[in-house]
Amino acid sequence: MSQFNSSIDFKQSGESKLFNHYCQFFDDFVVEEFRRKHDADKSFKGHIALMLEIEAYVQKAIKYDKKADFYNLVDTLKKLAENDV
Repeated sequence: MSQFNSSIDFKQSGESKLFNHYCQFFDDFVVEEFRRKHDADKSFKGHIALMLEIEAYVQKAIKYDKKADFYNLVDTLKKLAENDV
């Protein structure tokens, strides 16, 4: 993720540039899939299971250079799944 697109199409105008940058790594299908799982079980155990699934998805499906990128990607997907952004 060391290459940055200078003409990033910001999906969410109210969020930070960093959040908007990481949003572009997730397509609508992935976001909807995790949103459906979040909506199905909002218990504490459901939240923990969702976080583990998000972390596994990011590790497997997305290339990242630094641990900070990993955590930002996980956090971004978590926020997208929890909110109708």
